[in-house]
Amino acid sequence: MTEKELRKLEGTIRTKMNDIRNRRIGLKESGIGSLMNLLKQVDEALYEKILPEYKEMVTGGKIFK
Repeated sequence: MTEKELRKLEGTIRTKMNDIRNRRIGLKESGIGSLMNLLKQVDEALYEKILPEYKEMVTGGKIFK
């Protein structure tokens, strides 16, 4: 995967996380889990950077308030 594709993947993940937080789309509907798995395979350092935000979003109650 090229650097450009990696940046696009990161942007897509962050956009979907923002959409989920703002209740524009549901967690399952977004497909963010598969994108996170793909990111882990490609760039584990970036995955580790985004993972805490992802976990906070999912378990922090920001989705289902």
